[in-house]
Amino acid sequence: MTVTTAKGRVWSGRLPCASTVLAILVYAYLVVPSLVVMPISLSEAGEFTLDRARLSLNLFRQFFASEAWITALWNSFQIAIAASALATLIGIPAAYAFARGRFYGRSTVQMLVISPMFVPVIVIALGLYFLAAATGLQGRFATLVLAHAMYGLPFVVMLVLSGMTQVDPALEKAAMLMGASPLRVFVQIVLPQLKISIFAGFLFAFLASFDEVVIAWFLNGPSTITLPVKMYSSIMWENTPVIAAVSTMLTVLSFAVCLLTMVLGANPGAKNTDAP
Repeated sequence: MTVTTAKGRVWSGRLPCASTVLAILVYAYLVVPSLVVMPISLSEAGEFTLDRARLSLNLFRQFFASEAWITALWNSFQIAIAASALATLIGIPAAYAFARGRFYGRSTVQMLVISPMFVPVIVIALGLYFLAAATGLQGRFATLVLAHAMYGLPFVVMLVLSGMTQVDPALEKAAMLMGASPLRVFVQIVLPQLKISIFAGFLFAFLASFDEVVIAWFLNGPSTITLPVKMYSSIMWENTPVIAAVSTMLTVLSFAVCLLTMVLGANPGAKNTDAP
């Protein structure tokens, strides 16, 4: 359908339909490769084949029976929890300073903090590798935690900054006029209104760390091999079908975290409006 507006502009009703089809194709291109491994992981044959007649959890049993895979999973979980917690602790005050602070070079500092989102991860990994090698911290658990915290920090900062747009500055000014200290205002007025943004930032930082492979590959040691690094090594040297089960679990985990974030953000009762 074509409509001519009062100013003589022509609008075609096909454009929204075309854009919708294009969006569906792009999403399908991104999602379908992740979904292909799911039926393969349920194959009883133990090969990279899809046998719909005989579905089995054999590959998952092999994963949980393997000490090497479980150790890598446990390493990834510990590093992701510690890194996301550290990124959250640093990101909350940083985002608050960017939103409310008025200091010289604020835009530059903010750009530096979120730069890991734009700098190629191989460049970050290589720089961290040279730094760790020069300081003798290569292969340490703390080194991976700090590196992944830096990698996940932009997610926390951006989400908390987004949440700060819903925080009324008048509440903070009123509390200060009543004699509350800046720390008390931040803890009792600001933080309760940011709980959803903080939780979402923590979850995305956790996923960024748990799924990260390049930085972990450069910095890991014999006792700090993470699950993504183990998966990459498996593809290169073992070619075991267990990796299909691992990929399925990671896909389900990522989907669950994103779904949880969407549910919390869409829940009217969870909005950031419960400040004292």
